Formats: sequence, C-alpha cells, structure tokens
Amino acid sequence: MMIPRKKESKKWTDLPKEFSTQIKTVFEGNFKTQLDGKKLLVQGRIYQNEILLRVGINRPGELRYQNFEVSLDHSKIKQDAISQIHIAVDAIASLMVEYFENEEGHEMPFVWQEYPFEKQKLWLQYSSVNPDLEEEANRLLGLENEAALLKETAEQMEDLGLETAEDDEPMTEEEEIDTKTPQIFGGRKKKKDDLH
Repeated sequence: MMIPRKKESKKWTDLPKEFSTQIKTVFEGNFKTQLDGKKLLVQGRIYQNEILLRVGINRPGELRYQNFEVSLDHSKIKQDAISQIHIAVDAIASLMVEYFENEEGHEMPFVWQEYPFEKQKLWLQYSSVNPDLEEEANRLLGLENEAALLKETAEQMEDLGLETAEDDEPMTEEEEIDTKTPQIFGGRKKKKDDLH
C-alpha cells in the first residue's frame, strides 16, 4: 500500500498505464546491467495536490522489494502534473544511481524526508514493502480494492490537466516520455549531488 505524505491526500487515481510502461522501459534501458535478472515494478498515484511515485526492484527468491519512493506537490492551477512526474522520475533515477554505485549499501530515509531538487522541494523515502504480497493478501481476505473507494473521477482528473486512459489511447506528444533519448537521466551526477 502506498501511503501519501500529505494527510489531506485521500482521493487519487493511478498513474496512467502508458506513463508507468514508459517509465519502466526507461529504467530498464538505463539500468540494464544492474537490473539483470530482477523484477522492476513502477507504481504511482496522483492526488489532488500530490504526486506519489514508487519504483521497486525485486530479486528472485526474495520477499522484499527495494522501493524508491518520491512525493511532490502539483498544482491544478499550473496544470504541472506531467512535468512533476518527470521530476519524480529524475529523482528516483538519481537515488538508484547512488544505490547501485554504493553496492546497494546506501542508507535511505525510511520516512518522508525533504530534499531540494531541480529548484524545488520533494520528499523521498525507501521501503521494503512487497506490493504483490499485499495484493494477494487482500484478495484472500476478500478486501475491496481501495481504489474503488478513493479514485478520482475522470472529470476531476481532466480538471487537473490529466486525462485518464480508459480506452488505452496513446498519449499525446506532449505527454510522452522520450525513451529514445531519455532526458530524465541527463546530468545524473549533478542531480545525485543535489540530493545531499
């Protein structure tokens, strides 16, 4: 279960499937060696004023995930959710660079911790939650999917400047993440240093 940083973050929608797929493709391409033989999972939620993104890595035979999570604000007025998602991806990429460079021994915050990043503030945390086990446990217990109770309506998401992908329509050019020349990984040394 992904827990938002803000207490007022109640209603949400999943990160559009196309975004999740594109983000996963970018990470798999840029961390090909480090992710060899491992499972990569991308999850995200968009709340009224907060974006929450998690990228998790799981080794075969391990129950826990190595989850890198980022939370940042977005504004309905600015309609900056898409650009904020790109910044969230950059921040997680920077964390993963440091994690892999330090032979996976890097210490991460286990509670939301504020960091300056790309001229704004964002919050980072690490968790070892296994989303696959949580989902299976909820299914076995007969618990309703929390998404059914808390999801934003399509109209509310359009008001935020986001379209829901109900018909699996391709994203517009402005919304696409360029996976051929991923700018999100450009200058990652500098960005890694920004996190300290």
